[in-house]
Amino acid sequence: MEATPPSPPGTPSVPSRVRRGNSEDHRLLQAAIVAAALELFKQGGTEAVTMQALASSLGRSAMSLYRYFDSKNAVLQELWRVAYAECLLAMRARVEARSTPTERHRALLESFLEFWESRPDYYQLVYRSAGAGSGIERPLPEALMPSYGDIISLATAITTELADELGTGHEHVTVATEMRLAFLMGYLQSRFANPRYPWRDLGVLRAACVDAIMASVVLCLEGRIGAAPRDPAAG
Repeated sequence: MEATPPSPPGTPSVPSRVRRGNSEDHRLLQAAIVAAALELFKQGGTEAVTMQALASSLGRSAMSLYRYFDSKNAVLQELWRVAYAECLLAMRARVEARSTPTERHRALLESFLEFWESRPDYYQLVYRSAGAGSGIERPLPEALMPSYGDIISLATAITTELADELGTGHEHVTVATEMRLAFLMGYLQSRFANPRYPWRDLGVLRAACVDAIMASVVLCLEGRIGAAPRDPAAG
């Protein structure tokens, strides 16, 4: 009798036989497929994540996995959803532990950066493995709901709270929120895409970036940067 291949580290235990109609068995095997896919991705990138490799990791037939995911792309999109869900939990925990809008805003920035820096595998998967020429289709934002949308909603709510604290009104909340995201992603892209640069102290650099983003968001909410140019003809 052929031995069952060991499951990757961290893979949830799954029933040896999935009982028809049993939702718990279905959930366990689906979670195991996702965990195994992440391990394969860590070892060899998106090319290593195949239905055959997943089946081998879990000791099942490749055909049986198609009951849970109809393609490799569907598995990877599920990994993206998992990453965003974990990011949301980390951000909420930090933000909800703070009381003032300024403190909550700083916690939002720090938790977002620290999450992706602590999970370079997730960052590589979500932000650098999809796109033209990759053969992997990036999911539309709607496919990542609710976590993707909840992250956006949380960020917008924090910006609105900060505007209320500053007394600036909400006119520039959207541009301030989007500018902040652009700055955060710029830091992360520099951090991961340029590993050869001799970063002296990433902790100091991250803190400096957080301070700069905090200041820029305040200036934006006050209409001092990012506002549409005033038309002189308007008087």
